Order: sequence, then structure tokens, then C-alpha cells
Amino acid sequence: MRTLAIVNLKGGVGKTVSAANVAHILATVHHKKVLLVDGDKQGSASRYFSVYGEHDGTAALLLADGLDAEGVERVIYRTGYYGLDIITSNLELYAADRALYDRQDTDTARVLSSVLDHVRNDYDFCIIDNGPSVDTVTLNVLAAADDVLIPIRPDEFSFSGLLDLVEQVDAVRAAVNPGLTLRGAFFTHWQNRETFWQARRSLEDSGICPVFQTAINYNPKVPESTLEEKPLCAFAPRSWAAIQYKKLTAEYLALTDSGKGKEG
Repeated sequence: MRTLAIVNLKGGVGKTVSAANVAHILATVHHKKVLLVDGDKQGSASRYFSVYGEHDGTAALLLADGLDAEGVERVIYRTGYYGLDIITSNLELYAADRALYDRQDTDTARVLSSVLDHVRNDYDFCIIDNGPSVDTVTLNVLAAADDVLIPIRPDEFSFSGLLDLVEQVDAVRAAVNPGLTLRGAFFTHWQNRETFWQARRSLEDSGICPVFQTAINYNPKVPESTLEEKPLCAFAPRSWAAIQYKKLTAEYLALTDSGKGKEG
């Protein structure tokens, strides 16, 4: 199982939409077995697939001691899309984060990684959505991940926090997870304007991190899909956003050794 974390310390950049749609495309277009982990206290990815509620989910996994494979499987839910399962989240994740932070009797950075080990042979990919904060949950996400993708809006506010995030990824790689790879950043809310192209060239020239060729255009179908609680390829398959997320997923797969197989 290859684990991909979608991370940014800024809100409103498209983390949840990106995580949910990449996971859905891997399952339905590339025919992979995919586990989506909602690592955001707001539970937006869970809402996207109409499974938000009182379910035991990410918080329960982080706080449970000595979970076996059966215990993990009890908090995995079906999304209604073949090949795509989810571990949900809600505001209980806030309490779990505080509890983990206060614990002194365990390696709190590797709890999620240890839990996911139980289902590693059951899935091809695990996609983790992450909240816009630096906390114990974020540390667990980065410790569990093989790859990191950073969605970013082409504005100065997003750029200002990018270097901090890259430094955080580097710190986790050095101290906790030497196999962690920052695959790159990709633009969301993109528009074909010169100022946006200048922002792209500026990021490419900075050398902070690789930049994906695929950008996700601003598209009203994206917020509409969240209201309908349907991924874009199900809600508006001919929309530019759906097409671009397919291209983004293919570009990510091309960077890994996991892109082989039937696409349809």
C-alpha cells in the first residue's frame, strides 16, 4: 500500500476536494483498491462521501491501544464507490490530538502508521486528507506517508507558508520517516491570467519544491460537487475540474512505480 498525504498549513486551498477526487479516480479510473483517511477535524472528506456522523474513525484509531487488524477494519466504511473505502473523522479528532500530545508512554508520532500496517496488504493506495494545522495529527500523517502533495493557491498568502511546510516535511523525514518524499505542489483555483503564470514561474524558479504541470482551474462545479456530496467524476464527469484531476492523478502515478495497470 502506497500512502499519499495531501497537506497544506493554509485553509481554503483545496486539500479535501483534492484528496477525495484523487482517491475516487484511483479507484474508479485506475481500478486500484483505495483507503481514504479523513485526518481533518472538520470531517469534510467524510461529508463528501455522505458518511459524516458519529462513526468511530481516525480519532478512535489514534487513541486505541493494541488494535489488531479486526479492530481497524471495524472503523473502515464503504463509500458507495467500488474499490474506495474511508476512515471517517469528526470533532472528536480535536480531543484525540490533545490526548496524544499529552501522552508520555508511547511514540505518539507513529501511531497512525502502526495502525495502517494492519491493512497494508488490503489496499493499493491510502490517501490522507489533512487539516490546516501543525499538530500531533499532522505529525502522524507525515510519519505514515510515503508521498506528499501540496495544493496551493497562486497568491502570496499561500506562498508565505509553503517554505514552512517544506521545512516541516524535511524535519519529519530526518527524525521519523526517512522514506517520505515530497512529490511536489500543484496549483488550484487556477485562472489563465498573466499574474497566475508569474506566480507559477516564481515558484518553479524558487526551487522550494517540484511543481506539477497539471493545475486545477477555478470551476463552479467543484463547490457544487461538495454540496451534492459526490466526487467530480460522478457529479460532473465532463467538467474541466474532473478532467484536470484525472490528469493530476496520472501525473502523480507516473512519478511512482504504481501507475501500471488498466485504466478505463
